[in-house]
Amino acid sequence: MTRWIFLCFVATVQATPLVKAGNPTNFSLSLPGATVPVGYDAFLLRCIEQQSRMQFDWKSYPNNRLFHLVKTGELDLVYPALFDAERDKKSVRSIEFVTVNNIWLTLPDSEVDLTDKSIAVSVKRGSLQASYLEKAGYTNVVYVEEFDKQLATLDARRVDAALIPDLSLKALLSDRSPVYRQHIFNTTSGGFYLSKEFAKHHLHSVNQAILLCQQQISKPALPDE
Repeated sequence: MTRWIFLCFVATVQATPLVKAGNPTNFSLSLPGATVPVGYDAFLLRCIEQQSRMQFDWKSYPNNRLFHLVKTGELDLVYPALFDAERDKKSVRSIEFVTVNNIWLTLPDSEVDLTDKSIAVSVKRGSLQASYLEKAGYTNVVYVEEFDKQLATLDARRVDAALIPDLSLKALLSDRSPVYRQHIFNTTSGGFYLSKEFAKHHLHSVNQAILLCQQQISKPALPDE
């Protein structure tokens, strides 16, 4: 009697983790949501995705919904996210790799006392810029849904000033824009915020990818053109 022995070899292929990633709507030209992401931040983000051996599936959301989704775990991570003690209670921050200047913006022909806490200031709803104004004691804050609405509100002279991140401002300005007066309100840092469950398994690899990419990609001495 002849016996046939069949050997079955099973090759195990580790699938690339699909990361549910969110970014603020219309935050800057370096975000995945832009038509063609450009600049240092775009190169760095792509490098982090490759080095972490993950595939980021990007979707854009308004700020409040964005941070709600990462808190509940419906998103794995948020970028770019400015670090804040309140956000730390709900999500887990990566190491720092984003720096943002928050800019006071006023019209070129206006003389606004930015230290006057009663001036009308437009700010994006749910943003940390809104929180900064509230903590600083500004009492006449006008909330809008998107950064471009801040400029429209300012141009229409419905407010005295706007407070906006420099990355977002750069994305919005064109050759037709007024030559706004600009002053730095403060400088803040950030990176990714990860959901607590996602961070349990992937925070280390994400942070290692950030460090490696910061070494590989030199930050320009001057802002991107």
